[in-house]
Amino acid sequence: MTRKKVIVAGASGLVGGAALTRFTNRDDWEVIAVSRRPPLVPLGNARHLSIDLSDRDECARVFGEIHDVTHIAYAALNERSDDLIAGWSDPSQIEKNESMLVNLVDPVIQGNPGLQHILLLQGGKAYGVHLPDHDLKVPLQEDAPRHPGENFYYRQQDYIADLQSGASWSWTILRTGGIWGAAVGANMNTFLVVALFAALRKEAGLDMPVPSGFSGYMEPTDVDLIAEAIEWAGQAPTARNQIFNITNGDILASHDVFEMIARELGMAVGEKRPIDLGQEIGALAHLWPTMVEKYGLRVTSDLNELLGTSLQIAGVLSRDFPPEEAVRWGLLSTIKIRKAGFHSCMSSEESVKNNISKYQNLNVLPR
Repeated sequence: MTRKKVIVAGASGLVGGAALTRFTNRDDWEVIAVSRRPPLVPLGNARHLSIDLSDRDECARVFGEIHDVTHIAYAALNERSDDLIAGWSDPSQIEKNESMLVNLVDPVIQGNPGLQHILLLQGGKAYGVHLPDHDLKVPLQEDAPRHPGENFYYRQQDYIADLQSGASWSWTILRTGGIWGAAVGANMNTFLVVALFAALRKEAGLDMPVPSGFSGYMEPTDVDLIAEAIEWAGQAPTARNQIFNITNGDILASHDVFEMIARELGMAVGEKRPIDLGQEIGALAHLWPTMVEKYGLRVTSDLNELLGTSLQIAGVLSRDFPPEEAVRWGLLSTIKIRKAGFHSCMSSEESVKNNISKYQNLNVLPR
């Protein structure tokens, strides 16, 4: 059995944590987990390196000493903490995210002639879903033209494609829907925001309301499905130098997520009404430090630290959408990846159940 060696960058995040779990459960993989913060999930037999990918000198020193790497799974991301959405078009943020990838890949390429594959993670912003004036064609397909203006996804893709030209290794890009998984302090972990909202209301003896108005439609992507696709892409000839959309495989109204999470937590579902997640979580935030102690949770009592920048974007799940904008955040075609040979899927109902269990087993949410 040939042993492979993977660097998982962004190991403390949603996708990185799932990839870490998947590869550490394989006897034929050696795993190096890279992130500034320790991963939430158990390390298993992986080695963790606490590295700031924006520090070029540190990356050159550390990665220059690592050899026999065959795969890179790159799920690292830097967001503006003061204004997440503005950061998506901020030239300095675009430059920083490009540099982070370069700082890791350049020294690995130089010292690892046996490299086989680099996986990059992207989202719907690659299609311009964050640009209100950009005309989107639904479903979003991988061959869609690039939107006007800068995007760090484009910078990273061009860098990898140029670097790969003539090389024996290959690359694959996965573009996901809204990501559901287990992490703390993550950038866009909307699932945890709603689950925490539910846990706070349950502790207060309240039911779980459902947002009123017209719901947006979404295609979630479970992190375990992404991790499976990362492993597949690293070995499938049909994934060589290709971009693929990946989602669970079903479509749901975002307002229904509130009811789905309520069922998993054994809560009564309340009336439909307008919901401002930031305000409502803030009104119940005083309960959280006591809950951390009461239930023996292994997380910070600081909700801002727990949620990271996620609260800035979570309102998209409870928003009352004008009907013409119901698919503004995009529905992704997954025909291409299926034709390439990746056929796995997951119901979003199952994804909710699995991720609530993960957060409870990791002592992030009360049982």
